Amino acid sequence: MRITHLRRPGRLVAITAAAVTAGLLLAGCTTTASTSGSGSTAASADAFKAVVLTDGPKNDQSWSNSVFDGLSEIDKSVNVKTDFVGPLSTPDEYVQQGSAYASQGYKMILITNGAQTASAIQLAKSFPDVTVCQGPISPTEAEIAAFPSNFCAWNLKQQDGTFLAGVLAGLVTKTNKVASVAGGEFPAVIRQPEGFILGARCVNPDVTIDTKYINSFSDVAAAQAAAQTQVSAGADVILSAVDGAVKGLYSAAEGAPQTTYVIPSYFDSYERAPKVVLTSVLYNLNGITADLIQRAAQGKITAKEYIPYTYANLKVGELADFHDRTDVVTADIQSKLEAIEAKLRSGDIVVPDEKGADAPLSVEGAGSTIDPASIGC
Repeated sequence: MRITHLRRPGRLVAITAAAVTAGLLLAGCTTTASTSGSGSTAASADAFKAVVLTDGPKNDQSWSNSVFDGLSEIDKSVNVKTDFVGPLSTPDEYVQQGSAYASQGYKMILITNGAQTASAIQLAKSFPDVTVCQGPISPTEAEIAAFPSNFCAWNLKQQDGTFLAGVLAGLVTKTNKVASVAGGEFPAVIRQPEGFILGARCVNPDVTIDTKYINSFSDVAAAQAAAQTQVSAGADVILSAVDGAVKGLYSAAEGAPQTTYVIPSYFDSYERAPKVVLTSVLYNLNGITADLIQRAAQGKITAKEYIPYTYANLKVGELADFHDRTDVVTADIQSKLEAIEAKLRSGDIVVPDEKGADAPLSVEGAGSTIDPASIGC
């Protein structure tokens, strides 16, 4: 996968003893959790120590919740001790926390935030004996070659999942207007609404999308305001490309004058808003987290490795159960969705990713301009 540029924060933070001290202090201000491997209440003294740094709390019922759940899925035969730290917001916080844990003997820093590449690279350079893995990102070959030898990049093909969600939205919409509220304008996020509208257009040539970027994954008020504007313009299916802020989308949909549905991501969220959740896009972040930590603990991450996760190798992009939505997701709609899904899984439909030569999905508007027939629809 390729993107033109990796979006990085504008400032790299120098690692100093003061920064490490600040990181130790900061750890007390974040939501932290510890788990142990080997099926015991405490891992042995020689356990492999790994810390996860992310942008949300462990119980957000979204991205970070799924990441946290992965810690309990690590193979019990692998002797590991893990910590979870979040929410973190700024590059400084990631560098401080990573430095603090590296200084305490942790041998892996796993960053599950696609916007923190610069922080991750800085940590890898400062602690060459620590494996630093960060994603989701889609680095070029040149960028991979420039990574520190102890750095690994990981990615997940989210656009396969949002494409399927878009197919469902295109079949369900009554207004032919769908929408997405997204957290940030960088490739790993942009591809989600672009895949969504491409999927909708695969089955409904008349559908259009309005996407709003709110520059936050947790700001509920901003997400609600964006969604209310979209609902007022007629959108009746909204894809969430945010984390905890998805609650704002539920409120907007529940207060809409027309029947409106939300498709959240990362976590089966039906019980949070059963009146408006249509389905959820699941990316198996729990499986990804467990796999990356196990690989590192077993010495199976190579220098400058790029690790992509897809539906084929880890079931990335499945849609959650429709629960009691059979009146909306009718047998006919389910049949059409399953037919598209079969073509996607067989390779008869290939959803573009960031390397699309003419219209990569990391470019805003690409999903509305790519000819669906050109990808197998």
